[in-house]
Amino acid sequence: MPDSPFQTVAVYGPGLLGGSIAMAVRECLPQVELRLWARREQPLIFARERGIAAHTGTNPAEIARGADLIILATPIGAFEELVRSMLPGISKTAVVTDVGSVKSYVHRTTGELLTDRRRIFIGSHPMAGTEKSGIENAFADLLKGATVALTNPHAASESDVARLAAFWQALGCSTYLMEPRNHDHTVARISHMPHIMAALAARCAASDKVPMQDLQRLASSGFRDTTRVCSGPVGMWADILWENDVAVRETLLDCVRDMHYLIDLLENQDKEGVRRWLEEGKAARETIRKELS
Repeated sequence: MPDSPFQTVAVYGPGLLGGSIAMAVRECLPQVELRLWARREQPLIFARERGIAAHTGTNPAEIARGADLIILATPIGAFEELVRSMLPGISKTAVVTDVGSVKSYVHRTTGELLTDRRRIFIGSHPMAGTEKSGIENAFADLLKGATVALTNPHAASESDVARLAAFWQALGCSTYLMEPRNHDHTVARISHMPHIMAALAARCAASDKVPMQDLQRLASSGFRDTTRVCSGPVGMWADILWENDVAVRETLLDCVRDMHYLIDLLENQDKEGVRRWLEEGKAARETIRKELS
């Protein structure tokens, strides 16, 4: 059993990711006092009934009081209001982190709010998830093998960053320190853009130019796997694209240029050019997915 760098961990928002973090804490760090906060009682009842956490509540400041690690796992747009209501309970030695998939926006808003009040904030982004939502779909192994990006523009101490990294590592993750802007431009290309492309593929397939019965009969594993991620929570993803709009727009413009290039190849009957285009895509995927030594 690994030692825990934190004795009391409070998770705010026990949905798919927050619930999976809580389950991983319970499994990997059973000595830790685990607390859960939610706006509604229903997910907390679920957590208590399944033995995930005994200490639950809907009062933000009460759940924060005495916690030495606080994890924000609600939608990013709810962070500021939630943190304001938590402030009376947040110790000046507690580490506050989040699991949002956009970091510049979070540091510019929630991070500054906390650091202006002499609280410690370090960003986290576990690269893990599924298209499902809710604590009923959470599972402890969701985090195993995931990379957690850490962001620290507010200059929290090296020891606090090391403690947070050790926490994620105890749950089976690896950690990677990044600048928020670099993080946001990276995830725009390997997370946010693929989600958009999945939605685009589904929208294009459902064109009225093809009978729906034909689509339903012929859509198989390729369509299923390519479009799976766009079945995720629409509200959450709308917020993500809004909060990372600069990097997402830049990425989409690059995609549009590449699509026009492919269209030109096809219009010019350049079969060898199409083959090279596909080969370059294949090589890019294999390079990105190559395991780091």
